[in-house]
Amino acid sequence: MKRLMGYLDKVLYVKIMPSDPNTIPFYERYGFKQYENYSAMVIKNFN
Repeated sequence: MKRLMGYLDKVLYVKIMPSDPNTIPFYERYGFKQYENYSAMVIKNFN
């Protein structure tokens, strides 16, 4: 995952759709945020 995120560090917006709610803490460790009433998780790079 760290290597994958290294490739995506210049991407403005990454959205994932976790199919298993138990994986949400895993994605949160890498900076993804979950919004209320929205199943996707996103990470935004506005640097």
